[in-house]
Amino acid sequence: MLEKVLEERKKKREEVINRVREFAEELKRRFGKVSVVLYGSYARGDFNLWSDIDVIVISEGFEGIRFLDRYDLLGIREGFEIKPYTPREFMKIKDKIGWKEALKDSIVICDDYSIFIRGS
Repeated sequence: MLEKVLEERKKKREEVINRVREFAEELKRRFGKVSVVLYGSYARGDFNLWSDIDVIVISEGFEGIRFLDRYDLLGIREGFEIKPYTPREFMKIKDKIGWKEALKDSIVICDDYSIFIRGS
């Protein structure tokens, strides 16, 4: 019984990672270069039924666009909690303690801006 539950959780997590990969590919077609990172409970593996899919999207395509208006560009994704930043904006906040902790167990889906090079 426990094995079945663990296998279902693993499968659900893989499905979410694949959904984020598909989203990243769509963003690349629309914006060109992007960095996309899954963080939070799905990245850590401790998600539950009510967990959001926490995603950071970084693109120069957001330059000059108000933060809230960026959500219109991205469209609504059921279950996703998206944080859209320009590379410059994200570089300013990524070393803050809250973000450092959130990104510790993140999954880098794509990193065209080389922001998430591990070990740096």
